[in-house]
Amino acid sequence: MSTQIEATQHASEAQSIISIVNFLQAAEAREARAAVRSALSKTHHNEWDETQKRDASSVCANYDVVAALLKAKLIRNKHVIVDNWSPSIKHCHQVLAPFIETKRKELGGDPSYWKNFDWLKAECDQHKA
Repeated sequence: MSTQIEATQHASEAQSIISIVNFLQAAEAREARAAVRSALSKTHHNEWDETQKRDASSVCANYDVVAALLKAKLIRNKHVIVDNWSPSIKHCHQVLAPFIETKRKELGGDPSYWKNFDWLKAECDQHKA
């Protein structure tokens, strides 16, 4: 009986991983990350146009959601995400950190806005390749 339960748990975790990977690999998510890692990384966040701000917000929100799912332990081994997306997570966080701080300080902002993204970046920093 325990073998069957374990198999069910592994299947459930595999499905969770596949769902998160599909989420991260969706065309819009990939395009937003590409924009952050190329164009936005070369321009001060105060100079970004509305499309660039939307891409920045999308990347922050996407990685924030992934981190929330990891923190909720939908995946027991976060290494699947950290091993494969660490360079992107760290670079995007570096580029977006000033933008995030600005958003947190805006009227109606919140100091905890996109904190899960901060957590995910810290997990990547601790990761040994």
